[in-house]
Amino acid sequence: MATQEIEQPEIGTIIKTILLTSAVIVLPGLEWSFMGWSQVFLPLLSFLLLGRFGGHAGKRLLLSSTALALLVYIVMGRLELFLFSAALLFSGYVLFRSAERQDPAPLSGLKTAVCLAGAWLLIMVLLSAGTGTSAYGQLLKTLDRSIVETVEYYRQSDDVSSETMVMLETTLYRMQTLVPMIMPAILGSMILMITWLTMVVGNMFRLKAFDNSAWVSYRYWQLPEKLIWAAILMGILTLLPTDLRAVGINILILLGIIYCFQGLAILVFFMNKWKVPLLLRSFFYVMIIFQSLGTLILLFVGIADIWLDFRKLKSAAETKGNA
Repeated sequence: MATQEIEQPEIGTIIKTILLTSAVIVLPGLEWSFMGWSQVFLPLLSFLLLGRFGGHAGKRLLLSSTALALLVYIVMGRLELFLFSAALLFSGYVLFRSAERQDPAPLSGLKTAVCLAGAWLLIMVLLSAGTGTSAYGQLLKTLDRSIVETVEYYRQSDDVSSETMVMLETTLYRMQTLVPMIMPAILGSMILMITWLTMVVGNMFRLKAFDNSAWVSYRYWQLPEKLIWAAILMGILTLLPTDLRAVGINILILLGIIYCFQGLAILVFFMNKWKVPLLLRSFFYVMIIFQSLGTLILLFVGIADIWLDFRKLKSAAETKGNA
């Protein structure tokens, strides 16, 4: 990460920054059903704030803003939402510290994802304490109840044919069995998506706004080659009739998402290399990300890059090393 001199902010800037940051932190708690989605940007807020004001001043501003937001959450009686917000903000701090140490992008992402996963696990333990039921178990029960209620709703509907009803029941009852098994991967996928979004958008914004990027451009990101062995081992584990099969399936899903990120980086690389117009480029991104076939293509390309080196990054590194 490029270094730069960070000027001490003026008192007016400090006050405005604290108030604005606190407002962003509090926003999801005001109306969760409408603004809850904005919580995923809290790590990005933390990362950019620290990048703008530096580790020392930025940390003080972030702590002051978080303390002010805590008071508001206490008044609203939404302390549990504050805990998740604090965990997201802290993950942004971990990412910033990793970038300061000049860790490569994969290692920075791993540190941030592990930190956020650990924080969420700790929060669930705290929320479960003294209630007699675990927050995780309550989540599974809520999802199970939602599936049952959906089946009952369609059964009472006169607009659904008997053939369609049989197909819906079969699908929903399969979900009832499958979702509890892959719930760790679902939660892990959320963590990976938040981490990826923070790193990609944060790196781009810092380069344009502060002229201080944390890593090389996203189109040059590359996963460690040895990671493929973890995917192979997990694939073998899913085929074995043991109690660890569910563990293998969950980890394999998470690894698949990670390789989709690499596949997307390769797509971005060639879109830039071929100078595809922004509007057409955006259309391709949307189509390939939100189509199941496109996701499979990204996964295949991300894995195949280990051997085919589509962007010739390894060849360029070897040439540079021999020079």
